Amino acid sequence: MIRAIHRKLLRDLWHIRGQAIAIALVIACGVAIFVMSLSTYSSLDLTSRTYFDRYRFGDVFAQLQRAPDSLVNRIREIPGVSQVQTRIVKEVTLDVPGLEEPATGRLISLPESNETSLNALFLRNGRFPEPYRRDEVLVSEAFMIANKLEPSDSISAVINGKKQDLKIIGTVLSPEYIISLGSGSIIPDDRRFGVLWMDHESLSTVYDMEGAFNDVSLTLRRQASLSETLQRLDLLLEPYGGFESYGREDQLSYSFLDDELSQLRAMSMVTPTIFLGVSAFLLNVVVSRIVNTQREQIAMLKAFGYSNQKIVTHYLNLVILIAGLGVLIGIGWGAALGVSVTEMYGEFYKFPLIFFQLDMRVVALGVACALFFLP
Repeated sequence: MIRAIHRKLLRDLWHIRGQAIAIALVIACGVAIFVMSLSTYSSLDLTSRTYFDRYRFGDVFAQLQRAPDSLVNRIREIPGVSQVQTRIVKEVTLDVPGLEEPATGRLISLPESNETSLNALFLRNGRFPEPYRRDEVLVSEAFMIANKLEPSDSISAVINGKKQDLKIIGTVLSPEYIISLGSGSIIPDDRRFGVLWMDHESLSTVYDMEGAFNDVSLTLRRQASLSETLQRLDLLLEPYGGFESYGREDQLSYSFLDDELSQLRAMSMVTPTIFLGVSAFLLNVVVSRIVNTQREQIAMLKAFGYSNQKIVTHYLNLVILIAGLGVLIGIGWGAALGVSVTEMYGEFYKFPLIFFQLDMRVVALGVACALFFLP
């Protein structure tokens, strides 16, 4: 008797095979978007946290007009401060081959050791500048690609009012510039804005800033208070033309990435809900129509001794088979999309490495959401 009702289930499924496949694909779309969005979110979050940790991305940033290097000791005495790094940062005008209009560049001084410095650079190719070589620079990879430049190419820059030829000796990535945004820009323009790094002594000599700095980055201990650190740092930098300091969340590049991650999380909740809601409606319509057209068969099943519970289970199994097919397709499709989308984000945000992870909790949550929307 059990085999008979199972055969009936297969016949019913075959008779509505077109509708069943269509509904399963709608469910698959919802589950795929859910799995893709959350897996991409978790992968980007893991990638960015690993990158920022390995290359010591700062927790606090501040810019000022000019301050002596002796101020560093006072900054280190701020409670909760772990590391301090000062730099010279200047905006310059660039003359790039193949670019009709002048580009804007941000020239940053390099620390003595990249291995222990904050906001360390990932050397994609080439080498670091030699000491006191004013004509050697490292350039951000995004700017290099956008302008089709290669190591050993040269560009011209107006540095402190004088035009100077700069030789590109390496391509780098920086956790501080996963998105390169110029001052006042709201969207990245990699062709017209680039970041360049030069030997510290050379840059300080050109701008007459020996023994001085105009940019500072800090890392904080876990128990440190961000708001208190910002207040104390502002008080120290105020006499030196300091601008208001800010935390990592307000750093332009990081904020851009954080907004993108928030949008991914929102998409993982809103869009799948629409698809799964539509699929629940369609399943309800199909099953209701089957039940209405099979009233005589239901009566015969009761006459042969089938209980109401078994009959309800029979039609519920029909729903589960359709939903199960959609869930299986959706999980595989979502995982494949997650890999592609994560790689695309990795290229856009210029991460040196991408870590993709398909968390089984995400898969389980996707299955649970699909079951929740069943009629």
